[in-house]
Amino acid sequence: MSRIREYAKKTFLAMKNPAGSVQEVFVNALDRIGEENDCQYMGVKNVRQIPADLVKKLEGNGFALHTLDRHSHNGRAVDYNLHNPITGRPMTGSSSGTAINVFLGINDLGIGTDGGGSVLAPAAAVNCFGFISPLIEAGHMKQYAKLSTDGIEFYPSIGFVTRDFSTMCKAVNAILPVTGNPGEEEAVILVSRALARRLESPITGEVPAAVPEAGNRREPLIGFLEEQLQRCDVFADFEEKIDFSGLGDTVLGHFDPVTAVVQNRSGKGLIRVANMVKATALTVPVRDLSSCITLYCESTPEKTGKLLQVAAALVQPEDELIRRYFRDPAPYFEEGFTWHH
Repeated sequence: MSRIREYAKKTFLAMKNPAGSVQEVFVNALDRIGEENDCQYMGVKNVRQIPADLVKKLEGNGFALHTLDRHSHNGRAVDYNLHNPITGRPMTGSSSGTAINVFLGINDLGIGTDGGGSVLAPAAAVNCFGFISPLIEAGHMKQYAKLSTDGIEFYPSIGFVTRDFSTMCKAVNAILPVTGNPGEEEAVILVSRALARRLESPITGEVPAAVPEAGNRREPLIGFLEEQLQRCDVFADFEEKIDFSGLGDTVLGHFDPVTAVVQNRSGKGLIRVANMVKATALTVPVRDLSSCITLYCESTPEKTGKLLQVAAALVQPEDELIRRYFRDPAPYFEEGFTWHH
């Protein structure tokens, strides 16, 4: 299929909006797509925190603004108005529509905001790549400091969601001064025990560390991650079944012991505090549903470069059934019953 036809179908799908995740479609984005160029579609979470200058910079580096994306109300960690296309459960928030639109193939890149996991967790929930860094528009984002629902002060980071690693690297390298070459000194990597048990071969420099059992509290996780990041170039962990067996929603969980148990079963760990320690972080999807390897580093160009190098060795092939079932636009436009006369 030609690129123009392929991207025209992405626009048709955005206009049909089968998941309710699209707020506005910019049809003229198709004019940027050519047979010989590598321009790709991007969607933006429809919030005021994302500056137009960032979008313009990405438009100058091979992306075309295609959609404005829906999101959960007031930054809530679970979006009860949208559903995870794979599980049918409430979609992980708050960059919920942004992640859905990338997963469905409407967009190649999604831009969201992350205060306490609002980019990383939705990306992981639909087996996509998620990236955040406080280095992206740092001066601009500091004006949006606020209190989390559990009383922790923070300001959000901007992040990206993609289906493939090459598109993620394209976006990150367009925005951040990432440094480092593969031939340079190997990264010092610490690996959590949860991830060490799953790796078929050890990562160089592996020193297993146990992530504390913190329940729904963030403070122990904040202290733990800050300590690990000072000891290494990249800290690697494993998060599984995001919002599959529970719902990681502080609003829901704060009521009583029963709702707290539901929140605690969400599968969300360090991704809830990555932004709060101002780390740069990346989720790398694995074969398991709503699960990922998570990589964290201190927010410097050098360590961000090493994080991307480590991630490249962990990328796995995309699930073929998911690709065929969700990314083919044709079934969304089947005519159904036809009367022959």
